[in-house]
Order: sequence, then C-alpha cells, then structure tokens
Amino acid sequence: MRTRASLLILTALTAPQALLAAPHSASGIILTYDLNQDQKLPLEEFVAARRDRFAATDTDNNGIVDESEYVYEWEGKITQRFAEDRKASVKQTHVRFKAIDKDEDGFISPEELNAIGQRGFDYMDADKDGLILASDPEPKRRGESDKKDKKADEKPQRTLAQRPLLRMPTTHSIKGFMDLYDSNGDEKVTQEEFQNVRDEHFKRSDENNDGLLTEQEYVLEFEDRLDKQIEKSYEAQVKQAYVRFGVLDKNEDKAMTFSEYMQSGFRSFTRHDTNEDGLISLEDPIYKRKPKSESKKDEDKQGDTATVIAKATR
Repeated sequence: MRTRASLLILTALTAPQALLAAPHSASGIILTYDLNQDQKLPLEEFVAARRDRFAATDTDNNGIVDESEYVYEWEGKITQRFAEDRKASVKQTHVRFKAIDKDEDGFISPEELNAIGQRGFDYMDADKDGLILASDPEPKRRGESDKKDKKADEKPQRTLAQRPLLRMPTTHSIKGFMDLYDSNGDEKVTQEEFQNVRDEHFKRSDENNDGLLTEQEYVLEFEDRLDKQIEKSYEAQVKQAYVRFGVLDKNEDKAMTFSEYMQSGFRSFTRHDTNEDGLISLEDPIYKRKPKSESKKDEDKQGDTATVIAKATR
C-alpha cells in the first residue's frame, strides 16, 4: 500500500520543477536563490529571493507565516527533492546492474553478486583478519593516495551541485556497513555473517526463484528499500520543520514575521560568504566549522549582518 509520502513523491515526479534546493552549502544557497542564474549571489539578490519565497509561503496573504503554512511549504520542497533523488538513484541502479553483470547475459548470478560483495568486504577489512568491528577505523577512500600526490597548491575544480536529501545506508563507512550486515547486533561482522545477509538479499530479490536476477528484479528490490527510506526521511524532515518553526518564532506568537524568517537565512549567508564581500560564489573559500572559542566573533559578525537585515526587510 502506498503511504502519503510515497504518493507525494510519485506526484512530484510528474509535476513542474520548482526552486527547491535546501541551503546547507554554498552550492545549495546559490542554486536556491540565484534569481538571474549567474552562479553568484549578492546579499541584495538573496534578500529579494527570500522575500519572494516568504510571500509564496504566506498563502493567506496576511503578511505573516503561521506554523501550518511553514510546514506545508517545506513538505512541498522535500517532496520534489525526494522525487528527484529517487529518480537519480533508480537510474544509477540500472547502471550498477550492468556493471555487476560481467558476462553481459542480462542476468546477475550469485557468483557475480558475490564477487562485488567480496571486494566491498575486503575494502572494509583493513587488517585482513576476516572480521570487521564497529570500532575499526574508517578505511582509506579509494584514490586517496593519488589525491595526496597532487600538488599542494593545485586548486580543486568546484561546480554547482546539490547534495542529495535522500541518503541510503552505505557500505562505504563502518557505521553503514554495520547497519547493513551486523544482523545479531554484536558490533562485529564476520565473513560468514556478511555472506548470509548477502544470500538473503539475493533470495529476496529473486522473485521467480530461478537462481538468477533479472534487471527488473534487481531494480524493484532496490526501489522497495528506497521507498522505505524515503518514508522514514520524510517523517523526520517534517518533524524537524515544526522544531525549526518554533526556533525561528522568537516571540512565540505562532506567527513568523519576515524578519524572524530571515534570521536563519542570514546565518547561512554569513557562514558561506567566507571572504565577507557580501557575495556568495564558488570563488569563496570553502566554509570550515570553527571551534567554540571563535563563536563569539561569529555572533558579533551576525549582529552586524542583522543591521543589514533590518534595513533590507523594511
């Protein structure tokens, strides 16, 4: 049975695209608020875009945004984002099927699936003892040594890209590996335990029990897991929206003014305007979290920015 979130996601797949990026990175802020699409975001343009978004959220046009309006707008955003992420994930799953199907016969055999699984286990098993512990250090990323060999002064190429809102458990980290394969919860995964989970996964995917996986079987099984993750993430996002409204509604009157609405936005703008020129672009140095000892300086800077906010939001 389709859940409410699943139905919303499917609807969004056929709906016109909207401005839906979440501003948790410089790229996200630019992609969300860059009205003239020049890949740069001056403060004035940011304020104008936020004002437009506030007006669109204020569906009864009374000049304030109440809790239901705020959450409803966020539900629309995440519905579209999850739809886009789902589409990209399914597309990648078709690519992955072809990569696993080494003999290109249109089927994945247990041997083919086990081969790629074993490479994943070996990658995580850094000390090669056939046992992966929750306390093990993270393995070195593939190609990490090559990156270190590059010239220190070589500037990395940056492009505008939106981080996926939908994130599936991954075997590329110790935690993700444990979540997927530590079936008895003892914080360790043996080779046997790993293989048992893999065998069960194959059996669950093989709907006609012929010992082979068609592309449709492989993709459908992944889509089932994908939709469960979407449902879980959707509920968490909506819950967080209610919390966020309460934080932004400073006077707790259940009515958010544009000035209150702008507070979180300007914190994000200030954070990613790292060269402090009133403009966010990919030329800005990448933001790095600062120690708590420097938080007072950031608060002072945000206080200065608040003065600009007050003028901009009149």
